[in-house]
Amino acid sequence: MDRTIDRRSFLKQGAAVGTAALGLSVYGLGDLEALAGRRGCRFGALVLTDDQLTGLKQMEKRLGRRFATTHHRLPWTNDLDNSFTRWSVQTNHRPIVSWFARTKSGPVSWSRIATGGYDGWITSQARSLKRLGGRGYLCFHKEPEDEGTPGDWKAAYRRVRTIFDNTGVSGYKYLVVLTAATFNKGDAVMWLPDRYDGLGVDGYNRHRCFGVDWRSFRKIFAPSRSFAKARGKKLYVIEAGCVERNPGEKAKWLRGARQTIKAWPEIRAFSYNHEVTDCNYLLTSSPSSFRAFRAMGKDPYFRKR
Repeated sequence: MDRTIDRRSFLKQGAAVGTAALGLSVYGLGDLEALAGRRGCRFGALVLTDDQLTGLKQMEKRLGRRFATTHHRLPWTNDLDNSFTRWSVQTNHRPIVSWFARTKSGPVSWSRIATGGYDGWITSQARSLKRLGGRGYLCFHKEPEDEGTPGDWKAAYRRVRTIFDNTGVSGYKYLVVLTAATFNKGDAVMWLPDRYDGLGVDGYNRHRCFGVDWRSFRKIFAPSRSFAKARGKKLYVIEAGCVERNPGEKAKWLRGARQTIKAWPEIRAFSYNHEVTDCNYLLTSSPSSFRAFRAMGKDPYFRKR
């Protein structure tokens, strides 16, 4: 299995569809699913296990459905066309390719990327993604906030995108992915490059493991939703996770996420992080939380491909 970057290594290194609106007396189930497919949200997960592909397949089997997206966190030296991303495309998933300017030994200079120091490698990876084909999302070094200046990041992003465009990569949307905290602080505008296709956000309800307040999905993601809406951009929840508190509360958090996303048509994709890294975000941390996630996956609004 191709090596990916997990959250622990990051830390160590530094429109509601209601019955009246749809007209249940007119539409049959097939019609409803078709409407949800056009107006709904893509549903996915990152299943962080030793063998992520096997873990993802097992999760899909337990859910009784296929995900629309798969998330791939890849360091700078990984080929973008690898066994996992290739499987995703071949099975009609949409890869979320999070490509980090970071290696096992440390960060890769954004300034050097911007001034052409890695043009050969970037070109080879552009060809790799073009060869991979399919449709998906490209996130260059998401969550850049604590690793350099906005100017350096935007210059590096611009270089990468220009090379990818000149190489003829198509089918992938370019997302600017920031933390929910950045949107909450009002700092997101500093990170916006000249051209981008959509906004991405990562947000977690960490509560006890970080000693912070319990926060609903709505509270975590409302600032990013407002920011995207004001700019006429779609929002992609690239990473989301919740810890347990009292029995049933994580399930309630997931049910709240489901209802909030249905009320916010700006959100076009939602990917949950099933992992134990800085906190325990496993969907299987309680039977009720898994049932709530499975119910979200069975909702026609989350059947968008």
